[in-house]
Amino acid sequence: MKIVYYLLHFLCYMTFILQATCSLIDAERCTKRYGNCRRNCYKREKQIDICFSVRKICCLEIFEDD
Repeated sequence: MKIVYYLLHFLCYMTFILQATCSLIDAERCTKRYGNCRRNCYKREKQIDICFSVRKICCLEIFEDD
């Protein structure tokens, strides 16, 4: 019974919560948006989406006007 509960919880997370926070994109689409797929974003970058690659995120550099 616990397996059914955990499976239901996981499916709800994948269906509703994950899609509301981010989307999966490929590396080519990330570079078209002027970003890079990497494991961790630098301090001057923000996370946009999650890449299809294993444990990589699409990071976009933040430009600040002084």
